[in-house]
Amino acid sequence: MQNVLLPGAVVLLTVVLWLRRKPVKPMLSSTDASRVAQINRAQLELVIEHAADGESADASLESWTAPSSPLERLALERRLKADMEAGPEERLRAVRLAARWGHRSALPLLRQALRDSDARVVEAAAAAIAPFRGAPAAAPIRQQARPPRNVSRMR
Repeated sequence: MQNVLLPGAVVLLTVVLWLRRKPVKPMLSSTDASRVAQINRAQLELVIEHAADGESADASLESWTAPSSPLERLALERRLKADMEAGPEERLRAVRLAARWGHRSALPLLRQALRDSDARVVEAAAAAIAPFRGAPAAAPIRQQARPPRNVSRMR
């Protein structure tokens, strides 16, 4: 009796596993890729339209002038900070405006933009920071301190 029980359990287990297996997926009946091409064209049109919008935003920055008074500068900094807390288009516009301004006080904003989630903002921030990279500006030459009192003994 035990000789029949073990093979019977194996057969039963095999049948259960065979019935629970995943169904075989049928092969593709057609290799028509026209639908995929249509989706790609639609996405490409969106990218091209988006690039055209970016060029019009650059045209509005051409007529912009840098602030001349400290109050205007503070107002511009506040506006840039507010734009950096808004959506991706506003952040991109803020970074482009900071790049056009070219002032050192915009550097913290540009450094923050380097960690942005939008790749366009990161690229614009990297391009805006590029002029500031390198050796710092030379410090003004100060008059040397007078020599020590016992300078005659040193020579």
